[in-house]
Amino acid sequence: MTTSHQLPALDCHAHIAPDVTHRQLAALGDAAVFAVTRDLDEADAVTNRHDKKLVWGIGVHPALPAAVAAYDPDRFRALLPHFAFVGEVGMDRRTPLDSGRAVFSDILTACSDRPVLISVHSTGRVSAVLDELENKRHVGVILHWFTGASRDLARALEMNLYFSVNAAMPDTVFEAIPRDRLLPETDFPARTVRAQRPGHVDTLEDRLSTVWGQGIQDVRYRLWRNLKTIAVDSGAIETLPENIADIIVAT
Repeated sequence: MTTSHQLPALDCHAHIAPDVTHRQLAALGDAAVFAVTRDLDEADAVTNRHDKKLVWGIGVHPALPAAVAAYDPDRFRALLPHFAFVGEVGMDRRTPLDSGRAVFSDILTACSDRPVLISVHSTGRVSAVLDELENKRHVGVILHWFTGASRDLARALEMNLYFSVNAAMPDTVFEAIPRDRLLPETDFPARTVRAQRPGHVDTLEDRLSTVWGQGIQDVRYRLWRNLKTIAVDSGAIETLPENIADIIVAT
């Protein structure tokens, strides 16, 4: 078993440019980062990358109308087998409801029999996103930076969904989400989070330590254990990069 003091920092949702250099990645230290992409061009660009510290995702960012408009179902399905992680996807108020729903629904359909984790954005469209997730269930769903009301949170918990949280979110959210359903994120480079880099979850871990009444290392261990559960349940443990899967299995 990997002990907590040996575990690297974990970041389940951050934005990293597809052309990031090895020198730039070295600045992340030992952090394990799930790197979302914004559109299928970016996803295509990372299919041949094998970065030790990163889990690249295939995304269609719902807050970017151009990404939603350019969505190609056939291209998404052709790229999907290259990925164990899907993100960033979902729905957003900045994109027309009908087109956003159609794209998200198709992505969920494409992922229905795939062993993947799915990082879902829901800003301004929480109810619509939950409707789609209820209609097309997938055990690998992680609600990223969830801002729904208490009734939405209750509904999401009934569906056994996971949540990735960051240092910009209030303690009341950390208190409301069961500890075994919570994962860490930075959403770097979001300014409100003030993360210095992807994987910089120190502030978040400090706050969770206070809210949970546990030591920092115990918090980190709990977060990795949560990742292990969703990775095993979804089957993504079999398709994640080997070095990341090895950490998860040993936790």
